[in-house]
Amino acid sequence: MGTASYAGDIMASANNGSGARRLTASVAATPAAVSTRTLPTYGMPSDDRYMGPSHYAYSHIGGSPPKAPSDRTTAYNNAGVITSEKHGDLSPAHETIEDVEITRTRRIWSTITWALTWWVPSPLLSLCGRMKRSDVRMAWREKVAICFIIFFIWCILLFVIIGLGLLLCPREYVWTMDEVSGHNSEKDTYIAMRGHVYDVTQYLNQKHGVSSFVASKDLMLMYAGLDVNASFPIAVRTACSGLVSQKADPNYSMYLNVADLTALQTFPFTHKVGSMPSSKELKDQGFYVKYVLPTLNLFKKGDVVWDYDWVKSMHKDQGKYWRVINKEVYNLEDYFATIEYPGNTDSKWRFLSNHIENIFDDKGAGSTDITKEWNRIPWTPSEHQANYNCMKNLFYVGKVDDRQSVRCLFTNYMLLAFACVLMTIVLVKFVTALQFGAKNRPATPSKFIVCQVPCYTEDEASLVKTIDSLAALDYDDKHKLMFIICDGNIVGS
Repeated sequence: MGTASYAGDIMASANNGSGARRLTASVAATPAAVSTRTLPTYGMPSDDRYMGPSHYAYSHIGGSPPKAPSDRTTAYNNAGVITSEKHGDLSPAHETIEDVEITRTRRIWSTITWALTWWVPSPLLSLCGRMKRSDVRMAWREKVAICFIIFFIWCILLFVIIGLGLLLCPREYVWTMDEVSGHNSEKDTYIAMRGHVYDVTQYLNQKHGVSSFVASKDLMLMYAGLDVNASFPIAVRTACSGLVSQKADPNYSMYLNVADLTALQTFPFTHKVGSMPSSKELKDQGFYVKYVLPTLNLFKKGDVVWDYDWVKSMHKDQGKYWRVINKEVYNLEDYFATIEYPGNTDSKWRFLSNHIENIFDDKGAGSTDITKEWNRIPWTPSEHQANYNCMKNLFYVGKVDDRQSVRCLFTNYMLLAFACVLMTIVLVKFVTALQFGAKNRPATPSKFIVCQVPCYTEDEASLVKTIDSLAALDYDDKHKLMFIICDGNIVGS
């Protein structure tokens, strides 16, 4: 063991093109000892905004000055480890200061940090937070910015899990006829009429009908879970006031023939105007508009929906007059049954536009979705509105069911994909752990490693256990470096 001797000459480099200043101390050491010692001294820029590891200064100590050998005496053992120091103040003549340019990444991160923490002024941190140094204040801002970013990521994930599905496929209160048919009990009674679903459970207990024909609960339960269009027919003039004149139907007696004879046989009573003279409501020509709709709207639940493939099969395979216009389903079976009836030769029965008859009566050659054909009909706005209102009042049976579309199932598939990825990661880690545990004595790696130990509130016993366990690892000590970080004063848990 001996005192290191130095024979050094100082070489200074000129300013480089980037504007950084670099001074380097070059020394020659004796064979007996390592003669170069490098200690970093970090400079603190005055601007909080770009404070960080990318802006610093270094001091390189090249040895004791020849004229003042007692300024610093350093002894080394054979491994090159410092064993004794004397005095120790760094000589300004041998300091090397290196100004490193702030990287673009650092500037971007600093801008983001300030954008998220601008509302906390630096004087407040200095006074209330006791953060006098600019680097400490910047570190605090970076931690707060990271917390904000984590919170934003949580919000995005929450939106993807909950909000995205509602945005792509808003919740609709819709039922298929199969679902409506399941509500057929005394305590759960649903009916469907002209494309809408009604919950009439409470209405069953109310007084209904007239003295000569009382509608008992048992009779009304016959309607439960069914489409009741045939029991509540609408006068053509009431439904299509813009297409059927008073002259054509002065007494509101024009009704369409019901193509589905089974529906007529299902219900014990048909609510037609004038069918029961003792009923004040049924004598009113506006019976459907004044009494039926206002009453049923009190119990309305939603709309009936139909699977598009089922509607297409009705059109293509069975030759029915079911079509889709703007995702609304229309059934013109009763209309064509009426105009084809031998006794209805008067032109008043063909109240719909000829264009509508042509696109519906396509002999199965056209598309089930006739939206394009509907939009290409050359009619005036008033004709369009009159025909549409008539179609909606008389022939509307519901909407196309979109609940199984790609748009509505996208979020479900996305969450399923995320779950599969997570399960795959867990499975791979599990298999890897089993594979790692199967090797009793793995080969000693030769890579250089750093064992980082951050210390916060641990007590002395915990620190001793941690450091001893790292020191006792079966790893080459020459390839292992323990880096112990004390974040503040370690006072114990």
